[in-house]
Amino acid sequence: MAVSALGVLILAGCGYQFSGTGPGPKPGLDRLAIPMFENLTGQPGLESYFTTALRREFNARSRMKVVPKSEAQMILQGRITRLTALDVAHRTADETIESRLTVTLDVRCTSVADGSILWQDSSLSYFQEYLQNDASNTSSEDRRRALEYVAREVAMRIHDRFLSGF
Repeated sequence: MAVSALGVLILAGCGYQFSGTGPGPKPGLDRLAIPMFENLTGQPGLESYFTTALRREFNARSRMKVVPKSEAQMILQGRITRLTALDVAHRTADETIESRLTVTLDVRCTSVADGSILWQDSSLSYFQEYLQNDASNTSSEDRRRALEYVAREVAMRIHDRFLSGF
């Protein structure tokens, strides 16, 4: 018991906190709309990965109900602002064996009643490495899996950060 209390005190005193700003959801707000993310990158289809992952996360781990906009008390919107793929490991000078996929998003939740921002993170980033392969279909499958992984991880972080005070 004393060890647990000491751990809580250490964490409270270390300055650790979830990123993002805003008070979070107000008591009594439990209906959330998550419209399709806006995709500002050149990669088609990203919006589906991130929107689906976030809806699944809230449905699986939250008491909040994901509903259509017409029934919502809050709207959680996202924009995928950047997607980069950098080569991080090489077999030879011109042969890449591993790449890093980085996605940056702008996410905010607003109150339907008054338009106030309940939570936002305008530069949420996450990355994942994936292997490059001589077979193009294997490489694109590895990249797709990396995108799906990033979408799931980002959804979990948005969920946790949004609800961190409650």
